[in-house]
Amino acid sequence: MEMPELADLVWLFEDEPTPEFEDLSWPVGLHSFRLRRGTREVVFSLDPTSGEAYLTISDAGGDVVSLGRLRTLEGLTVEKDGAREGLVLRFAHGFDPLRLETRPIIRLSWDVIPLSAW
Repeated sequence: MEMPELADLVWLFEDEPTPEFEDLSWPVGLHSFRLRRGTREVVFSLDPTSGEAYLTISDAGGDVVSLGRLRTLEGLTVEKDGAREGLVLRFAHGFDPLRLETRPIIRLSWDVIPLSAW
């Protein structure tokens, strides 16, 4: 799986990842990155070894979206486009990429069914 450097992920989420188990260090096991902007928070968890990810966005303490066990990841890309920053998750099997914007606001976009399927 193609993946950015840990330093790029730390830069994007503005914090070090927290491992699921204290005795594991990056890139072994599940690690969670957190970012808060105003009342909105995103938790992005990734197990680089298995290529599995989880994503939760909450607003004012309540979950807005929660995506678990995102698999068949081909790669992650950190995007920096002027005032916008984010993470793109690319999947195998023709699924459209999932885009997590982290700046200026936390926002998610994902066309679950590609246009070619219609």
